Amino acid sequence: MTNPKDPHAPDLLHSDGASAAASGRAPAASRPRWVSVFAITAIALVVVFVIVHLAGGGMAGHH
Repeated sequence: MTNPKDPHAPDLLHSDGASAAASGRAPAASRPRWVSVFAITAIALVVVFVIVHLAGGGMAGHH
């Protein structure tokens, strides 16, 4: 029996309940790791930028 939380477990059921083997379709591929890392980094930078500006310390010297 496969662990349902295992990210490497095969996709046995589609949303309509048909098995992947019976439908002839391959399971959907997950996104590459670098895309996730890039997205998390970009979000973190935006959050830091917003926090710095809300704290009043952003772009010192510019009026």
